[in-house]
Amino acid sequence: MNIITKDWPWPHGFSGRNSTNYIIIHHTAGPQMQDIDEIFQEHCNLGWNGIGYHRVIKGDGTTVQGRPDWAIGAHAEGLNYCSVGVSLEGNFEGVGTPTEAQIQALKDNIVDLKEKYPEAKIIGHREVAEIVDNPQVATACPGETLYEMLGSL
Repeated sequence: MNIITKDWPWPHGFSGRNSTNYIIIHHTAGPQMQDIDEIFQEHCNLGWNGIGYHRVIKGDGTTVQGRPDWAIGAHAEGLNYCSVGVSLEGNFEGVGTPTEAQIQALKDNIVDLKEKYPEAKIIGHREVAEIVDNPQVATACPGETLYEMLGSL
């Protein structure tokens, strides 16, 4: 699997995870072909150390490395310390559908990550609030359309 890496201008260093219990699937809730640097900057504007996801799958199926896979992310409050975040570009909350290329890339990324973290459970971001028992972190992410597809992946 080919993952594109960028020379991100990370404001700070990273802490590593001690365990990886979850692979959390997201959507960016933006355009399917958004400039990846815009996502990085949006996350910096939130006060984060750059892009919060570990991997972003663009509309054409290209996977771009965000944070290093071993690093603690900023994508799922309450589970960042024990998870990897994979986000598909696009808004899948009733208004869009992942492209076939994105679905194939998501499958490829899941296979790759499960080889690294075989015990990790694959969940949608919306499941985090229940797992951490905190309704304040509830979200519709990764959108209804993508979430319904997760069971078949």
